Amino acid sequence: MVYFLASATRRQCLAIPFALVAGLATPMVLLSAPKAFANDYETCASALIEAGLDGSAAAGACGKALDPTDLSSCTLDVTGFGDIDVEQALVACQSDRRPKELATCVGDIHQSLEVANSTAVLNGCRRSVLPLRFSDCVVGVATAAELAVVDSLLQCSAAGYVPTDVAPTFIFAR
Repeated sequence: MVYFLASATRRQCLAIPFALVAGLATPMVLLSAPKAFANDYETCASALIEAGLDGSAAAGACGKALDPTDLSSCTLDVTGFGDIDVEQALVACQSDRRPKELATCVGDIHQSLEVANSTAVLNGCRRSVLPLRFSDCVVGVATAAELAVVDSLLQCSAAGYVPTDVAPTFIFAR
């Protein structure tokens, strides 16, 4: 019996630090709770309305979005570059699978190169399956080959190009 009492005392002694840590961690969790309870759809709609979109279009766009915060942040980021209006940016961000990468693509090209036609850049990034790789291609080709932005957009989006007679070849002829 004495052994049983000693082990019960040890278990209670181990429970005290656990209760102390749990008691200190609870206020931290409660302080971060308002962000967790924020309504993403409300945040999205209010951000789009503040950007200049009418209420019904903002509500419809945010209501259809899988991740409304990504949609609103993409739209706001894209409108920050060049002469792209809110409606164009919203349509592009809605139609893209990766709206954050779309905004990054447009931003990278605008920050690295002098862009005359922002709509062409937006459409090129929107049509690309991998927007980040597309922006790297556009910036790299335009810088290295000293091409205009429109020409580098066309070169990087030329999906029909298939290299032939690449040396060295490892495919043996029969």
